[in-house]
Amino acid sequence: MRCFAAFAFGLVACGPRSAPSPPTARVTVAVHAERMLDVAGGAYLPDMIIAIAGDRIAQVGKRGAVAIPAGVKVIELPGAVVMPGLVDAHVHLALGGADADGAAKTLRAGVTTVRDLGSTGGEGIAMRDAIASGKLLGPRMFVSGAGIGAPGSACDAVFGGEGRVTTAEEATRIVDAQAAAGVDVIKICTGGAVLPLAKDAEVVELDATMVKAIVDAAARHGLRVAAHAEGHGAIAAAIAGGATSIEHGGLIDAANARDMRAHGTVLVPTLYRIDYALSQLPQDAKQRPAVAEGRTLAFAGVKSALTAGVAVAMGTDAIVIPHGDNTRELAALVEVGLTPAQAIRAATLDAARLLGDKLAVGSLEPGKLADIIAVRGDPLADVGAVRDVAFVMKGGVAVPPAN
Repeated sequence: MRCFAAFAFGLVACGPRSAPSPPTARVTVAVHAERMLDVAGGAYLPDMIIAIAGDRIAQVGKRGAVAIPAGVKVIELPGAVVMPGLVDAHVHLALGGADADGAAKTLRAGVTTVRDLGSTGGEGIAMRDAIASGKLLGPRMFVSGAGIGAPGSACDAVFGGEGRVTTAEEATRIVDAQAAAGVDVIKICTGGAVLPLAKDAEVVELDATMVKAIVDAAARHGLRVAAHAEGHGAIAAAIAGGATSIEHGGLIDAANARDMRAHGTVLVPTLYRIDYALSQLPQDAKQRPAVAEGRTLAFAGVKSALTAGVAVAMGTDAIVIPHGDNTRELAALVEVGLTPAQAIRAATLDAARLLGDKLAVGSLEPGKLADIIAVRGDPLADVGAVRDVAFVMKGGVAVPPAN
């Protein structure tokens, strides 16, 4: 899986590079890692120093090989595993207004970057900018506007009709308007409900021609398209139209997997949310059997897709699950066949590549943003250890713990 993900994103899998700081970069703080996780190689590197200049990593190397100027603070994290800040490729922090508490919980859970896939009234853009300016504490946000979808679609229902379209011309106008407002990505719904349901297997709400019109309009603005698609028909339309990622994909089939691999389309499975939804339903709830069936189909389908070599990035659909519980998705990815190292890579390098190189996150390398977390335990043996966060740094600044 790791090798295919590298192929799909055009990556060269290699470990952290040690390089001298640029002449103008002044080291401002350093982190000493007894064990640092090389997410590209899936292995620990012992006794490492990460030297930081402002918001960027200046140098990474063995202690003794990295020069730390006198007076620079060295943060010691004894007994912890140091790794890159995590990336959640599917959240909703601004749906219904900025969730400041949810943003803080997400960041303190070790998720330093998110792709926020849908809000209304420009709330996501405003929240992104408030976090970037320091007015709010939260992860770095990469945002869409309201999801674009047909009348009666999940996007239509969730976003109050703001992205409702019936023609390619209407969809193009919405893409142009969202791009002018400053979104980072376009969200669409090609078919299916919020949770995977067997009855949605063949539902297609935006066909491939409509998707292509949206993708082409987005491309003129340098934007990618993320497609909410549950059933195999909706997934096929999104792939054929050129969407960059399939969100959820609960009813993915073998033909979808083959086409996703051929096109380099990324799957963002959002599996844990189904278990969370089931945990909240009473045992006698009339919708419980349908959701349980969806869970069985989704986990089996995603497992088959990963076996077929489909590239995956971690996403949670947080709002459906509590913000701050994002890393529970890693255990679901392990359940469907990834190793802990591959699941962590899906939440770092591979999710970062899906968002775009300009973000410079996802690994601990010179030139990348200094997003660093430390977790207790051994996440390569038990991926659940990632939930035990001891330290978070975003952009070279240590995040204060909750009161």
